[in-house]
Amino acid sequence: MIQNLIEGRDLILDVENYDVILVGTSIYSMLTNGFQSKIASKFPIVDEINSGTPYGDTNKYGKRLTFDNIKPIISLMYIAGYPHSKRVFLNEDALINCLSTANAEFKGKRVATTLIGTTRFDGNGDRDRVMQIIEENTKNIDLYLYDYEQLDKRDERNMIINKLREENYKEYLEMRKDINAYYKMFYLA
Repeated sequence: MIQNLIEGRDLILDVENYDVILVGTSIYSMLTNGFQSKIASKFPIVDEINSGTPYGDTNKYGKRLTFDNIKPIISLMYIAGYPHSKRVFLNEDALINCLSTANAEFKGKRVATTLIGTTRFDGNGDRDRVMQIIEENTKNIDLYLYDYEQLDKRDERNMIINKLREENYKEYLEMRKDINAYYKMFYLA
């Protein structure tokens, strides 16, 4: 059983608390929605280098792209095919390989990730099976697993706008002039 399960909290709010952040992504060099896009916004070098990798190259399955020159260390894990909202595109063998190599490389470190491989942005995999894979392949790291609903950018922006409207209409009127500034402040401060 995973000991450090954090439910209902976005990992982007806590990344500075960890030594390593594992990010599930597809072999299609895209960090466009969900937690991936927040990492790309907060650490632009990750998106820049990932975008330069071969698009759709199946040789990337099971490989990691690790950025150890930033704090925290970010490790992209190529575990999925082309993102699709209705079908599974998680490659379980790739997930196992990425987790086992991260387990060896980051032994003893505080590592955080989302419920990697289960969202429509990183695999649509079966939650129970993914939890089993994570548990079996991360025994040497101090893993913190964040389980929350990840949204695409448009839905998240709408959620922020609605929250502002509810909490403080005057603040909403000021911030709607530049909702992107609020979005960055809200998630990336």
